Amino acid sequence: MAASLDGTNGLTFNDNTRMGTANSLGTRNILFNADFRINQRAYVSAATLAAGAYGHDRFKAGASGGDYSFTQLASSTQVTIASGKSLIQVVEDKNVVGGSYVLSWTGTALARVGVNSATPSGTFVVSPLLITGQTAGTTMSVEFNAGTLNTAQLELGTVATPFERRPIGLELALCQRYYYKEPASAYHMAILDGSADFPSAFVYHPVEMRATPTTVFESLLRFDYNSGSASANFTPSGGTTAYVGNARLGVSRKNSISNAPASSNAQRNGQWDVQLSFSTEL
Repeated sequence: MAASLDGTNGLTFNDNTRMGTANSLGTRNILFNADFRINQRAYVSAATLAAGAYGHDRFKAGASGGDYSFTQLASSTQVTIASGKSLIQVVEDKNVVGGSYVLSWTGTALARVGVNSATPSGTFVVSPLLITGQTAGTTMSVEFNAGTLNTAQLELGTVATPFERRPIGLELALCQRYYYKEPASAYHMAILDGSADFPSAFVYHPVEMRATPTTVFESLLRFDYNSGSASANFTPSGGTTAYVGNARLGVSRKNSISNAPASSNAQRNGQWDVQLSFSTEL
């Protein structure tokens, strides 16, 4: 059939797909990584995922855990959530304009939502799920229970439209607002504090993060610096972590390390071969 346009269904194409609102013509899906292409944490299929822990980017385990299995593809990847488990994605308040939304997905998993809340509640139902009463500028959330899941979409309006496939570079950048992990053995300009021998790495985030991040030292490799007329190196061990900066750039520091070189009064410039991760997850 030919494409049609009416006041009830909006624009209907000859394959029976619909675009129900003007919003449908632009960037629609406010869920990120909703087809599970991005896995910066390298979550392993069927590994135990404790309550609140993240697997694939932007998806965290529900109150009973979130173990799920999958075969990673370069394209959209279906996951299978284990019995009794669930996966949650929280939508940042700045991405919520309020009003009515519709949640749709493929697979056998059921879903429920958190209206004006980061904690989903109510009965799990089949796709699509109409959401009303959402306040603008307020967090909302979705949760999927046991079963298969792929191509989830949360969009403004009352009509579910075809899944929006964004370029991988854009999808990664959207995820990095909340979490990113550097490549193994990333090199940083760094200093070794002269009075306390705390090594510090300068970082510049690939995108502006949602807030000032927390830092995890994923690996603690060699710190090279100049000591007098000779170069020297050591591998920092132990110690606590600190981050000084903002959502765009900062300094990650390792405090009270157990094997610091002999102290001196001068700061020493150097290079730190270290892998860091940063999180501002909701």
